[in-house]
Amino acid sequence: WVKKIVVMPGRNGATLPYGSVTSSSFRSVTGWTTSGDENYDYGAIILPKDLGTTTGWFGFGVYSDADLKNSVGNIAGYPGDKPAGELWYDARRIDSVNSRKVYYDIDTAGGQSGSAVYRIVNGQRYAFGIHAYGGATTNSGTRIVTPVYNNMVAWKA
Repeated sequence: WVKKIVVMPGRNGATLPYGSVTSSSFRSVTGWTTSGDENYDYGAIILPKDLGTTTGWFGFGVYSDADLKNSVGNIAGYPGDKPAGELWYDARRIDSVNSRKVYYDIDTAGGQSGSAVYRIVNGQRYAFGIHAYGGATTNSGTRIVTPVYNNMVAWKA
């Protein structure tokens, strides 16, 4: 485990529009930490102060296979093959899902793992996955299913 992570919301190169906050509190699940099972590859950084009142929040939810297969997935993050701190975005339809993962052809690169995979509903962003893997034909993320959702709600509290 890392000892601390500096969170810089909205970073754009050297510009930090919302400042930064350092966290030393993290969460994950034993399916990942003990077994390294990619079906359980997710976690959280617990922030020592509430940044959401300034930055806003993402929602997150559990969605049916049919809803996800008919959705456009969106990912915004900081790919390692671009200049440091430069935010990139891409969106495409979801290719497929299974009981624990979601698959998509959204362009990503190393460094974007942990980014929300989200849909936009009535102008609001709702995560349904956590980007984790690049693949030869599709990329994939950990799907937010009921146990993942419950953990995220508990960690948020």
